Amino acid sequence: MAVEYFERQASDQHLEKVNRLTGRSWVYINGPGVDFAEVAAEFGLDQNIISDVGDDRELPRREFKDGQEYIFMRPPVGESDSPRTVPLLSIVGPKHLITIDPKSKFSPLETDNFMINQTPTSLLTANLAAIVSSYDGQIYSLTEKISSARKRLSRHEVKNADFVRFVAIEDALGEYQTNLECMLSVINQLIDNRHKLFKPRDIEALEDIVQHLGQLIVSIKSSLRTINSIQSAYSTIANNTLNHRMKILTSITILLAIPNVFYGMYGMNIALPIQSEWWAYPAIVGFTLVLILLVYTIARRFRLF
Repeated sequence: MAVEYFERQASDQHLEKVNRLTGRSWVYINGPGVDFAEVAAEFGLDQNIISDVGDDRELPRREFKDGQEYIFMRPPVGESDSPRTVPLLSIVGPKHLITIDPKSKFSPLETDNFMINQTPTSLLTANLAAIVSSYDGQIYSLTEKISSARKRLSRHEVKNADFVRFVAIEDALGEYQTNLECMLSVINQLIDNRHKLFKPRDIEALEDIVQHLGQLIVSIKSSLRTINSIQSAYSTIANNTLNHRMKILTSITILLAIPNVFYGMYGMNIALPIQSEWWAYPAIVGFTLVLILLVYTIARRFRLF
């Protein structure tokens, strides 16, 4: 467990790491092995609530207790080929924003571009905006993979590995959608400002985040529909290709069976017409070829082949 402090000295300066806690510091607790009892005692937090961030399945939600707002989030982590999300907790108090991050390796420095001022509520809105922005990048990467597969489908270059990859992408998008919809609900509750923690400028920032979340959710739904369309199109193409090949093989089998009728008859040890004539063999071969051509022509005319 590591406890770090971040602060911006002035509105025109960047957020930076500092060595000690001051009245405007952002407290960032990260790394495995977080001692929730120690953290709760040191910063006056509820141990039962903050210990929930250690649960890998914890979804975004909020709680309010003793004048402090507890906001659970799930930032995305990992590469775009194997994306996942992990829990993160931010607590807004009267003096500080405290973030407990056991697994995501989220850096407070990523929030610098979204920061309005140094108040705890403004730090929270910057934190939320940075997390939503990280979803934006991951979703864009997954969407690009889907678009690439769709182009390969039009060129008949899609492979089975693409559909295995689609399963992972679909799972990731489904997880993202669930988390973003939960975050949307949480932020809408924060906008209600029932505990009077947020100032008008913070509310405006939260409303911008809500709009961004709505756009991401729409993008995810569109990507999921695209995946379903690609899978459906590929299934139809594969069935049509299989039917066409089966039709060709059936046609070849039928046409090859025609000469076998005559060759089988003349292979029997019984007397047959023209079997003693010198021209019998070319006559039989020629007749079977003509018959094959005739059957093929009639079948094509009636679209049997």
